[in-house]
Amino acid sequence: MSHAAHLRRALSRALSRASAARAPLGPVANPGATPDRAAALKRDALRAYATGPARHEKQISDDLLAKLGGLSTQALIDGLWVMGWPTSHVMGARPLTEGQKKLVGRAVTLRFVPQRPDIAASKPAGMESPEYEAFEQTGPNECVVMESVGPWESVGGDIKFLRLAQLKCAGLVTDGSVRDTAVLREYGFPVFSISTTPRQGPHVHQPWEANGVITCGGIVVRPGDAIIGDQDGVVVIPASHAQEVYDIAHSREIVEDIVKTELATNPGPPGKFYPFVSGKIKKDSPLCKLLASKGYDSSKFAHTAANPGARAGLGGIPKSRNTLGARRSMSQQVRHKSYMRTDAEFNEVLDQFAKHKACAVLRTGVEGAAYNAMDAAVQGGFKLVEFTLTTPGCLDAVSRFASRTDVLTGCGTVLNIDDAKRALDAGSKFIVAPILIPEVVEWCAANKIVCIPGCQTPSELYRAYSLGAPVQKLFPGVAGGPNWVRAVASALPMLRINPTSGVEIDTAADYLRAGAASLGFVAPAFDQNAIKAGDWDAISKRATEIIAAVKAA
Repeated sequence: MSHAAHLRRALSRALSRASAARAPLGPVANPGATPDRAAALKRDALRAYATGPARHEKQISDDLLAKLGGLSTQALIDGLWVMGWPTSHVMGARPLTEGQKKLVGRAVTLRFVPQRPDIAASKPAGMESPEYEAFEQTGPNECVVMESVGPWESVGGDIKFLRLAQLKCAGLVTDGSVRDTAVLREYGFPVFSISTTPRQGPHVHQPWEANGVITCGGIVVRPGDAIIGDQDGVVVIPASHAQEVYDIAHSREIVEDIVKTELATNPGPPGKFYPFVSGKIKKDSPLCKLLASKGYDSSKFAHTAANPGARAGLGGIPKSRNTLGARRSMSQQVRHKSYMRTDAEFNEVLDQFAKHKACAVLRTGVEGAAYNAMDAAVQGGFKLVEFTLTTPGCLDAVSRFASRTDVLTGCGTVLNIDDAKRALDAGSKFIVAPILIPEVVEWCAANKIVCIPGCQTPSELYRAYSLGAPVQKLFPGVAGGPNWVRAVASALPMLRINPTSGVEIDTAADYLRAGAASLGFVAPAFDQNAIKAGDWDAISKRATEIIAAVKAA
C-alpha cells in the first residue's frame, strides 16, 4: 500500500472514530505553535495518529494548575491516598539535574512501540510524526509524558528537544532514558527520566501515538492530567479529581504545619498527633486540642484522614467530601450550588460587625505575606478580617482563615458576580466592593449574603441600602470625616455606615460616636514596611492599639 493510500485509509478510520465517540479527538493546539502548525493541529480529529477521546471532559485551569504546583509531591500523594486513588507516583523517574526547577504542567502524551519494519514504513514521518505532533501541543503550561519500551532506551536528545525549549515547554517525563544531557540542562526545562544514555533509540523503538492514554513508570497518564515533579519524583493528578486532590492536600499541609510548629516548640514523639493520618480527628484528642488552641475547628479537617472504604479507584471515591477546601456540611454543600445562605448565617455576620466594630483590611503587594500579616492582626485583637482580591494569595488566605473559629472572614475588591462566587467558594462570609455595583449587591441580597459596597455620597449610601446592602462602606472614609458621618446618620438612621480607608487610631472613636456602625482599617493596621520586613510583632502591636481605641468609644 502506498503512503498516500495509507493516509486515506487512516483518515477514514479516524473519521469513523470521531463520529462514534461524538467528542473531539486530541487536545486543542497550543498558542505557542506557529500559525500554520496551529491550524493544522486543529484538524487533529482527522489525523490517524492523534487518538481520542483521551482527554477527560474536565480540564485543569491555569489557576488550579498553579495551586497544585504550589504543593509538594508528598502532599499531593497524601491527598490521592486519602481519596483511595491508585498509586500515582511515576516509578523510577528522577530529575536530570539536582536542584532543577519544579515541573508543573498538563500532560501531552506520547507512546513508543518496539521497532518493526512494516510499522516504520507505514507511519507518517518527519513533521507529521506523532512525536512532533505532540511537541507542537506543548507550551509553558504543558509537558510531554513519554511511554518508552524500556528503561534504558533513548526517547530523544539534543536537536529533537530543542523544539520543546523553543515552545517553552513546562517539562519532559519519561520511563525511558534521555541523551545529550549537557545540552538538555542548557535548554532550561525540567527533565525526569529513568536514566541517561549515549545510545540511539530509533533502531529499538519508535513514536507511534500522540495524546492517547499511556502507561509511564507503571502509572496510567491521560492527556490533560496534572504532572507535578520535584526532587522526590513525579506525581500524576487526574484531571477529573484535581480540585478535590488540591483541597485535601492543602488541608493536610495546614494540619501538618501546625503539628510541626508545635513539635519544634515542645519536642516529643509525633505519634500523639497522628489520628489525622489513620482516621478522623477525634474529639478531645491531642490534635483536636492543638487545632482549637490555634483557632481551628477540628471538625473541618475530618476528611484529611484516610477513608478506609475508598480503595477501589473510581468506584470507591465519594462524589462529595467535607475537606477543608470545601468546608461545608452535606446540607451546606447543597446550598453552595446556589450560594444561598440561611437567615441565621446572614444575621450572624451582622451581629459580629455590630459587636466588634473594627475590621482589618489587608491590601498588599508582598508575595506570600497575606496569611502571616492577617494572623498578626488577629493576635492583636481583630475579630473581623477582609482580604482584598488584589493581594497575592488572597483566596488561599481566605480559605485558611475560613476554618478558624476566632475570626469572621470576608473578601474585598469584588467587582463582579464571578469575583463574589470565587470568594464564597474560598469560604468568605461577607463580600466587600470598592464601589457600588448594583448587580453584585442584588445578587448577594437574593442569596442572603452580606454585601458591603463602597459609596461616597448620601445618595449612593441610600441606594446601596435600597438594593439590599445591609452595611454600606464609606470609601474613602476620610473624605467626609466624623462630622459628615454624623449629619448623614442623623438624616438616614436606617443606614449602617462603615468608613474605611482613612480612619486613623486617633479618629476611630470620633467616627463611632458620630454614628458609624463599624470601621475598616487599612494602612493603620498594616504598615507595608513591616510586612516587607516580616515584622509581625509590629503589626500585632498596632492592632492592639486600634482595638483599644475602638473599645474606648
